[in-house]
Amino acid sequence: MPRAQCEGGQGRRSGSHRPDQEWHRWDGPYFPKLDGPQIDAVCARLSGAIEDDSYAAQSPLRRAAIATVAEPATMIGSLSWHWESEDSDWRRMGLTVYDPALRGRGIGTNALTVWTDYLFRTTGVVRLDYSTWSGNERMLAVGRRLGFTEEACFRDAREVRGRRYDSVVMGVLRREWEARGEQAVTS
Repeated sequence: MPRAQCEGGQGRRSGSHRPDQEWHRWDGPYFPKLDGPQIDAVCARLSGAIEDDSYAAQSPLRRAAIATVAEPATMIGSLSWHWESEDSDWRRMGLTVYDPALRGRGIGTNALTVWTDYLFRTTGVVRLDYSTWSGNERMLAVGRRLGFTEEACFRDAREVRGRRYDSVVMGVLRREWEARGEQAVTS
């Protein structure tokens, strides 16, 4: 298996993994931005986990890299999930495409489709959702395209670049996702 690279190789950050890149403007803001040494540490942990097979042993995977067929060892984005409530098996997903030049090309839509399929296939979860903010119109459009429903709107809950935005939760139920897949097959 090729060694995982974080835009330029293990232990080096370049391109979209540097702090204060354009994608940070659209990412939440839900988590603090990592600085250079923190990014290097994440890349090193990911590479090590891939090499020792501990990454592949996770089921379901908690994080996945988005890559292209042409450069499968270079991460152009990431997917993740975390517990909103472990007791009720409620998982919240996340998606980031780093390079602004790659946005608007269907990469996020394709990645979220694969990730949603994967999580429904590998777990017994009844629902999946993701949270974004009302100013991130592209992420809201991805959910609508895939049949997600706007389930919650928390008014003025996020501050982005000095302005208040709503926090929006887009969700899909297993039965809705499966019906969508059956509909696509029969159409």
